[in-house]
Amino acid sequence: MIYLILLNLFISLIVLKFFYIIFKEKIFYPFRVAEIYAYFFSNTILFVLNFLFHSIFLSMIFIIFNTLIFYIFYHLVNMIQTSPRTKILIDLLKFKKINIDKYYESYNLEVIIKNRLERFESSNQVNIVNNKIYYINHKSNFLKLLSFIFTLIKKI
Repeated sequence: MIYLILLNLFISLIVLKFFYIIFKEKIFYPFRVAEIYAYFFSNTILFVLNFLFHSIFLSMIFIIFNTLIFYIFYHLVNMIQTSPRTKILIDLLKFKKINIDKYYESYNLEVIIKNRLERFESSNQVNIVNNKIYYINHKSNFLKLLSFIFTLIKKI
């Protein structure tokens, strides 16, 4: 059974990597497009394989397992991409020692804002024209709910 879990995990991660290569950082708010496609594609493939070679029960177990794996992975990637603190820690781990003046040249507020705005633009949440940022109102109740929750939490 453990080999099936490891094989399932391996296939899911390979499929996810493949879709990241294809779709890059494109976002269908609040998810990355690569993760959506990888989730459905790997679940379909693994469901069929498990159903053909094992049982429907095992197929359903792996759908639940894959859902949990993708949920965890979504939050890990989200944390890495949106947290400047995490980015700095990862860079420190990678380079061991960083000259702070040179680091300011490659990673500063301008870079952070540029990256964030690119993600917003790729998810069709904002439009940038002539150095002006315009919010694209999709009448999204999700964003309004999120804003309400964040405002409420800040007040607490």
